[in-house]
Amino acid sequence: MTLDQLYQQRILEHNKDPQHFGPLPEATHRGRGLDALCGDDIEVALIVQGERVVDAQFSGEACAVTKASASMLMSWLIGRSITDIPEAYEAFRALLANPEARANELLGELNDLQPVGAFPARRGNACLPWQATLEALAPALGKSV
Repeated sequence: MTLDQLYQQRILEHNKDPQHFGPLPEATHRGRGLDALCGDDIEVALIVQGERVVDAQFSGEACAVTKASASMLMSWLIGRSITDIPEAYEAFRALLANPEARANELLGELNDLQPVGAFPARRGNACLPWQATLEALAPALGKSV
């Protein structure tokens, strides 16, 4: 199976059956990702205890790439220190920017989205859930969005 085929399969799997999709009423942190150009509108809801994400969900309407990225990201977030997330986002962006880059161990399954980088218009879709997550965590990280 080629990387492109794996990418297509992963996108379709996560689009059809997204992980961690739905409301999280008891969330301690929320962020919204909106791409008016393509119509994506998602909310990321997190439960943070101390410095760790203990639960993560997303909801809303989005294209297959955004939904797959959000699905993978929510699974990845659980158990992570909030201080590691901005660095991981930069690693993800670097992965998308360089089709020759090696998989980054830190990113796990999110590496499967690397082929999105070949389509500059889709990079924003893959990054939208990350941006919503960072918006949600901005107060806890002492940053403004």
